[in-house]
Amino acid sequence: MGGCTGDEPDTHEAVKSPAGPELTRVGSYAIGDGALFRFDGESLVALAVLPGAGVASDTLEECQPAIAGLGRARFSGLVPSPDSAWAAWETTGPGACVGVVGPRKPAVWVLGQWSAALPDSLLWAPAARYLAVWLTHPARRRSLWVYDAVEGERLEMPWEADCRYVEDCDVERAVWLGGTLLNVGIRLGPAEHAVPFEVNVAATPPVGTTEEL
Repeated sequence: MGGCTGDEPDTHEAVKSPAGPELTRVGSYAIGDGALFRFDGESLVALAVLPGAGVASDTLEECQPAIAGLGRARFSGLVPSPDSAWAAWETTGPGACVGVVGPRKPAVWVLGQWSAALPDSLLWAPAARYLAVWLTHPARRRSLWVYDAVEGERLEMPWEADCRYVEDCDVERAVWLGGTLLNVGIRLGPAEHAVPFEVNVAATPPVGTTEEL
């Protein structure tokens, strides 16, 4: 996990509304023109800015595209937690990041960054706090990483040991059943039957790192 900004007043910049694409707003937060903002009354405060966005000083250098010439990184989603205390965000392109913004210091955290996979969708647990991140890999196989978003830690899921040395391992299903209970189905190969897993993520230990996949 990495915090990208502090939360002291002098580390954030009040900016005018960007002149480009309209803002996408979720509660007190918004994304637009390569920046993540917080609304402070009628003003916008830039909390995190992708390289080259220009609306304020860059703070998310680690989320710039891993391959030069493929365009500038942009925010592509802002998903509120069920209790509205947090919002998960993602960026586009090779080198894409997923992170959260919420009521702590620093306000913005990067949870993970990938060069050989792309974040596909973000799924909050009904009990909030826990975030599942779908990842799409070459050949369209998918994996699923689960985070304690409040602590900023990736959690060790039981199916990961089965998938670690299987190139065709594909997570085909992931559904929150309520609270912190997650139901997942994986295939270890195209001709294999799906293997179900039911996990209480609140009782799952952290991996300890957010290494690049």
